[in-house]
Amino acid sequence: MAGVFDSEFSFYMQLYGFYRHDRKRIRRSYRTLTKKFLAYNDPEENESAFLRRPQFEALSMYIFIKEFMQNAQVYEMFDDWRNRRGKFSEASYYGDGGQLGLFDASVSFQTDTLFNRMKQYREDYPNYIYALTMGLGKTILMAACIFYEFLLANQYPDDKLFCHNALIFAPDKTVLQSLREIQNFDKVKVVPPEYLRILEDIAFHFLDDSATTLNILDGSRFNIIYRTRRRLF
Repeated sequence: MAGVFDSEFSFYMQLYGFYRHDRKRIRRSYRTLTKKFLAYNDPEENESAFLRRPQFEALSMYIFIKEFMQNAQVYEMFDDWRNRRGKFSEASYYGDGGQLGLFDASVSFQTDTLFNRMKQYREDYPNYIYALTMGLGKTILMAACIFYEFLLANQYPDDKLFCHNALIFAPDKTVLQSLREIQNFDKVKVVPPEYLRILEDIAFHFLDDSATTLNILDGSRFNIIYRTRRRLF
């Protein structure tokens, strides 16, 4: 019925459905290094791939938003999706698997409401949240995403899509220590061997005290900085 908001609607499921529907075309558009990185971690292409399926799917979506969607704001992606515009203009996607009838009155109300909320609460930068069930390896997924960023930043140093440094916040010192897994992680598990040399110079900084001073050179690259912060709740 028109004017009724469906709180169960999830845009991320529509986004994932779009990626799954057109995955081959999307991955063909990626940079060569990205294709190799994904193939190395894809259980369907590499039987020795280390990442579990949920980890790989999350990594795939991270790269999809990064390279195919060009780090767009969520409200921008949503607006293009609901208007079948830009990257989402392919008509076959909307007719596959019972996708939303975007021009129904009730759906129009739904998408208008969501768009206004997304735009109202937007940040000054693209802000995404990735979630995995406990025990599925969020720390390793974080490491894989950072290594991907640093590899691409090395090959394309002037491309603002890719970060040259990473800042990780932990709620307390206990979690901070568990994040050391990234420092000790065997990178060859997620990084093709021919690219390992690029990641040899990663510098790790653990700021587990508010009085700790960070000393790095201006313009230096490939720093992973860990910082504790007080819980908000």
